[in-house]
Amino acid sequence: MQALSEVSLDIPAGSFFGIVGTSGAGKSTLLRLLNLLEKPSAGTVWFRDQPIHDLKGTPLRNYLSRVATIFQHFNLFHGQTVLENIAFPLAVRGVARPARRKKAQELIELVGLQGKENAYPSQLSGGQKQRVGIARALVSDAEVLLCDEATSALDSETTTVILDLLLRLRRQLKLTIILITHSWDVVRYAADSVTLMQGGRIIETGDVRDLLHDADSYLGRQLLPAPDLGRGPELGWIRYDLLLADVRAQSTFFSEAAQRLDVTTALVSGGVERLGGIEAARLKVDFDLRGKAPAVLEALSSILREKSIVLGKAA
Repeated sequence: MQALSEVSLDIPAGSFFGIVGTSGAGKSTLLRLLNLLEKPSAGTVWFRDQPIHDLKGTPLRNYLSRVATIFQHFNLFHGQTVLENIAFPLAVRGVARPARRKKAQELIELVGLQGKENAYPSQLSGGQKQRVGIARALVSDAEVLLCDEATSALDSETTTVILDLLLRLRRQLKLTIILITHSWDVVRYAADSVTLMQGGRIIETGDVRDLLHDADSYLGRQLLPAPDLGRGPELGWIRYDLLLADVRAQSTFFSEAAQRLDVTTALVSGGVERLGGIEAARLKVDFDLRGKAPAVLEALSSILREKSIVLGKAA
């Protein structure tokens, strides 16, 4: 039985790439190909135009220092302190003790663990343990961070904190992050691109915002399911479920629609969605089209698609 079949992905540098699927979908196997814990029986994995599975010696060590992994269950050494855990990869590489302790201290500050240098894993919360794992993965100046269900063992509040940390580190260190998860919430919150896997195959992949624009995208509907819109207040009203990437744009959105089309609008409900690491306004809006020509509805649809992502519509 094949664990993976016909898998082809191009992951851009600097992206936060989510790979989502149920247990047994092939997500972990794909990740193990990237960190060289598995070797493909057919096909090739490339890193910057270089195949990685024939690497040996110094090129292999260089690759493994540039592509690091954090795990669901943290995989910390319980007999070592936070600082020693973080410095461990440098010790393996033969870096002198003063230099590796200095580098580990820099990472401790970067992930917000000041004061925990001499604590042991048993004295840490789950979120703190994952911060140690992240710091350890980055201590060798990794460029790619592989996250193997990195938030699955955390509660929802801590998951949000860790995802915010990863988003900040991606910007600050110019990382590429590849995260496998079974959670749509995690993908929606942090990923700018996403792939759905099932039965060892890729079912759908794409940029999150492009998927949301595509009314036929299964991934798009899973990322932001359209609510039950119901009907407008009376015949001739149309209700839309809209997503505005720029939260500030909502302040001028309704006046522009009213001025251009001479229609009345009414905000039914609104809120802020976290999408791909940024905030977006999600609004349920009624438009009064009574007595208007069909061309007005066409023009309204055009305006909405200029300004927002239309997630649903109900007459």
